[in-house]
Amino acid sequence: MLSQLLVMLAISFGVFLLFFIFMGIGYMVKKQPLKGSCGGVAALMGDTHCQFCGDDPNKCESLKNEQEQTALKAAELGTPAK
Repeated sequence: MLSQLLVMLAISFGVFLLFFIFMGIGYMVKKQPLKGSCGGVAALMGDTHCQFCGDDPNKCESLKNEQEQTALKAAELGTPAK
């Protein structure tokens, strides 16, 4: 009975560890912050102000566009002139 419990705990720990590793790899590859929702849990708790986007959903999109433009400029600088 104890050996079955230890095996189950080891499997559960391994699965959680894999999820955390994959989340970390995804963050490093995309280089984007985790996205929250304006109006998700905060709205349920009575908080009307979104701390991430300042109640402006376009702010997240504009930051994303700026990051894409910066990445394109960096890629252009890294390629040899034709």
